[in-house]
Amino acid sequence: MSVLKISYKMRWPGMRILVTGASGYIGGKLVDVLSGKDWVEHIVGTDIKPPHKKNPRCKFDIRDVRAPMDDLFTDEGIDTVVHAAYVLPPIHDTALMEDINKNGTRNILNTAAKYNIRQILYTSSTTAYGFHPDNDIPLTEKSPLRGNDDMTYAKNKKEIEKIMSDFAADHPEISLSTVRPCFVVGPGFNNPMAEHLRKKLVMIPANTRPWQFVHEDDLIAVMALLLEKRIAGVFNVTADGTLTFKEMIRMLGNIALPVPWPVIYPLNQLAWIMRLWFMTKFPSPAMRMMVEPWIATSEKLVRETGYQFQYDSRAAFADFVRSVRSDKA
Repeated sequence: MSVLKISYKMRWPGMRILVTGASGYIGGKLVDVLSGKDWVEHIVGTDIKPPHKKNPRCKFDIRDVRAPMDDLFTDEGIDTVVHAAYVLPPIHDTALMEDINKNGTRNILNTAAKYNIRQILYTSSTTAYGFHPDNDIPLTEKSPLRGNDDMTYAKNKKEIEKIMSDFAADHPEISLSTVRPCFVVGPGFNNPMAEHLRKKLVMIPANTRPWQFVHEDDLIAVMALLLEKRIAGVFNVTADGTLTFKEMIRMLGNIALPVPWPVIYPLNQLAWIMRLWFMTKFPSPAMRMMVEPWIATSEKLVRETGYQFQYDSRAAFADFVRSVRSDKA
């Protein structure tokens, strides 16, 4: 897809923002931050489950992202949309997962186009590049989006970016911003990978590659910046540095058990199919992210927005480790 040229526009006061996936990890934290901004007049959050805590500045609506949204746009005077709804953790019904991810996106975009929305911010992922041995090192916003056809999460991220790109071409009057974070960590990091790393004995492929992270606070700050300044474009959001899996596991005080790829792949897949949650909560194709290179650079973000990261990858993961130890105390 072509990278959208960045554009700076004057900020309109009193933004009225709709956040999909507002009960999720990123959506929920973004709502908390936006509620403290004086340039935000009103926030509406949608999700299929209620948020963990009530926010007096956010009107919450339990609604499937595929359901009609016209009333929210008209009744609440929405002028900005943050599309953070996405299926995570992975589910066995991949057809349903794809329907929610892709048709939910189409629903949001089609509705936004009808009501003169000024900006749409979409939370993509560096997984959209896919996990391939011949990936660019590092990946930039100009690198091809290839996803992985056998991993629904990465496949849908790639496909949705194409949907967004086509929408942008048809609606140049709407500022479209896309963030591509790598793995997000921090005190709120609580997905299948977080659960896996917290096991006392952690099975990993014997041929793992280093990972990079971005702290949740940095990602949310970047998203808020793109909204406040009305910055359009596609941006990787990744912190400097990497960690090996053995380093991560050691920092958590656990033990790594490297297993050869020809053994761990079918073993994990069997556990996934049989729903043996104590062994795994993700299908084996997801393990490609552990053995193939997908390190991306945020050089464009820093150059064009001036954003300075507060955490590098090691510091971001260390903050997650501190939260784990605090929970145990």
